[in-house]
Parts: sequence; C-alpha cells; structure tokens
Amino acid sequence: MSEIPFIEVGKGDEVLHFAHANAYPPGTYRQLLAALGEHYRVLAVQHRPMWDDSNPWETLHSWQPVANDLIRFLDGQGVSNIIGVGHSLGGVATFYAALQRPDLFQKLVLIEPVFLPAAFTSRMDDVDPRDIPMVAGALRRRTRWENRDSLFARYRGKKVFARFSDEALWDFVNFGTKDVAGEIELAYPAEWEARFYAMPPRDVWERLPQLTLPTLAIRAENSDTLYPPAWERWQQLQPNTNFVEIADVGHLLTHEAPQKVGQVILNWLDL
Repeated sequence: MSEIPFIEVGKGDEVLHFAHANAYPPGTYRQLLAALGEHYRVLAVQHRPMWDDSNPWETLHSWQPVANDLIRFLDGQGVSNIIGVGHSLGGVATFYAALQRPDLFQKLVLIEPVFLPAAFTSRMDDVDPRDIPMVAGALRRRTRWENRDSLFARYRGKKVFARFSDEALWDFVNFGTKDVAGEIELAYPAEWEARFYAMPPRDVWERLPQLTLPTLAIRAENSDTLYPPAWERWQQLQPNTNFVEIADVGHLLTHEAPQKVGQVILNWLDL
C-alpha cells in the first residue's frame, strides 16, 4: 500500500506518534489522543490489518512488518526526532522501529508492551496455534451486528469492557466498526487479531539492552499481559528506564483510565 491511513489530532509543533493495540483501532483511543493532542501534533497509523487484504496466516510470520510500516509512514510524513508512544502490539512495533531507526525518535513511551516471559512463549511450541485459547476466541468472535446500539448493549455486559466508561465503550463501537451492506462490522478482522496472538514476539529480551533512547515504561496493576516476572526482568535489563505502574486498571488502561494515562505521559514529558 503506497499511503498508510492514519488519524491526526492536535496542532502542536512537536510530533507524537501513537501506535495502537491488536484489535483496537486508533480512533478507539479518542480520549487519550485528545489529552495528548492538547500539547502535540498526534499522528496514529492504522496497522496493516485494517488495510491489507492478504491472508495473515500465509503472509505474516512476525510482528516486525508492523514496525516496518511505522518506519515507512514516518519517512513518508517527513518527520523525525518524534515522541513514539505505543500500546501492547503498538508498543512492540514502536520498540522495534526505534531499534532499527533511532534517528526517528527522541523519546519512547511503551504502554503494556507484549513482553512475555520465555517460559510462557515456549509452551506454545508444541501446540496448534489455532488451539491457543486467545487465538480460538478471536476466530470465534462475532464480527457483524445489526447496528451500533445492539453492539454497545452486547459489549456493555462483557468482562473485558467492564472498566470502560460508557463514553469509552461508545468510542470503541463508533471507531472500531465500519458500515457494510446495511449492517456494521468490526473494522479489525478477527483473522488478523488471531494471527498476532498466535505468534507473540520472542526476541524482546535479547534486544531490550540495545535500546538507549529515554523511555517511559507503563504497566497496569491488574495486567494480564505484562506479568510481574517480565516487568521485573525489564527493569533489570534497562535500569535507566522510568518505570510506572498504574493502580486499579488492566491491560486496556488506555481506555479504562485515558485521562490518568495521559497525565502520566505528560508529566514524564515535563508538561
């Protein structure tokens, strides 16, 4: 794809790029991006699942292509020395991009990146990827609905969205779907979501010591992704990084407490 789609928020002189999580398009982060946009020109690409029609099980074999897309986007925008912020998958992509092209970044904020313990990922070696619970769950996910009201009503009762305010959940419903043939459909294909779950990155621990840019690391107290052993190992590998744990939130803290997360980031950036 020659032009990577993105959204833009804010009118600051300094550029901040935000990279979104697996299955959560950039518009679903509206409240967080608005908070950051009060001080920065915020750019947020749509990752390739939202614009690539290929079969991810045949074409995607690591998370590196998402970082390559980010580099291509930033080069295309003619920006450098930016602040790179990423959540989950977006955190890993930002991390990879910064290692490959440190000239593009001045600082990084990695929110709940998928840095899994080696013992966890090794257990996946002898398992059919489609039998992994998160993968199987994504592949079973209902993707079409009659309208956005019905989707909101159904998701309001789901555990994963329990800490979302109604406003945050409506952002997911409004910006995480598209209109198709008189119905609505999740804008992020389930096949792509499942594919990312099936092959979490395994090289982060050997590559983390290579990162020398000023970095803010953010973990959710109730995270089911950035486990305490991984959090502790990260601190050992990068003792000069700033580590912040936010209380009473889970992996989707960017949606559960967008103002709090935004303020933590802005405080670290001395704003």
